[in-house]
Amino acid sequence: MIYPFIAAAAFLLSKLPLRKKIAGIGLGLLLCGLFMGFTMHRYKKLTGYWQYSPFSGWLMANNAMYAYRHVDSADRKPVLPKFQALDSMIRKFYDRTRDLRINPSEKAMASTFYMWSPNMPLMQYRDSLFKAAKDTTATELKKWASMGPFYKEYGQYIIRKYPLYFAAYFMWPNGRKYYAPPVEFLEFYNSGSDGVSDQAKAWFGYQSQKVKIRMKNPKVWVLDFYPILSGIINVVMLFGLLYYILLKGWQYNRVFNKMVIMGGMVWLLNAVFTIGASSAALRFQSFPVLLTTTFALLLVDWMAQLMRSMKMEQQKLTEELPQEAIA
Repeated sequence: MIYPFIAAAAFLLSKLPLRKKIAGIGLGLLLCGLFMGFTMHRYKKLTGYWQYSPFSGWLMANNAMYAYRHVDSADRKPVLPKFQALDSMIRKFYDRTRDLRINPSEKAMASTFYMWSPNMPLMQYRDSLFKAAKDTTATELKKWASMGPFYKEYGQYIIRKYPLYFAAYFMWPNGRKYYAPPVEFLEFYNSGSDGVSDQAKAWFGYQSQKVKIRMKNPKVWVLDFYPILSGIINVVMLFGLLYYILLKGWQYNRVFNKMVIMGGMVWLLNAVFTIGASSAALRFQSFPVLLTTTFALLLVDWMAQLMRSMKMEQQKLTEELPQEAIA
């Protein structure tokens, strides 16, 4: 969702004529718009609701639940009538799982347990609705997609009610994960299994459902350094941009200034989107980390060159001072 804006910035910064800039931005938005429209139409046929991504609705409710859990029962406010059944189920779940020794999954912060686990309220509420409606023909996709709009509305409602809790118990932990994204499911090749589903076999064109690796150990140790790299690069990028602004770097090189704007925009938009709405994990951040590494190293090189030129100017002034004094 953020890349059309990044593409628009690239067109605006280019030397193309205004007409071509408008055409480039417009065609990009048209392409994305057509894809979104087609997807929404398909979901409308399946569920009866216009929606682009049911996943976003589930994720919104999931994120809200991580904040809502920390609201004291005495401070919880009444909800709208249409949310009462779900909200009551969620509150009972919180009361039932207060002992973290018995429920270790509740120790997790800013995760995705609530949207995928069958024994969690979101899944249970969905199943209760279809059971009450006696709809035995609904596929798993239809059940899942049908709840997207409702869960999105509920999640937004809870976040608006408790914004400080959302900032403290979802955005802050998620920000720490963004700083050094966990390896998560990539820690073991194929999640430690030596087989894949029929769908995966067909999709990748495998000869059989059995898969193997060239390494003896299924643990993907080559990725262990990525969280450390990501943390270092995020710090370098942050301070690199700050120094670039403080030193008025745009005065030195217009072409490089455009690169800094693009790199800063990619890094900032990705950070805002990830910390505020998504889930920070290495599988989502691997490409942004590589891009950020490139731009961060360019900023370091620019600062090194600037310091070198300033040092040379200082030496030149020092050498000229005695001659001026003699004159």
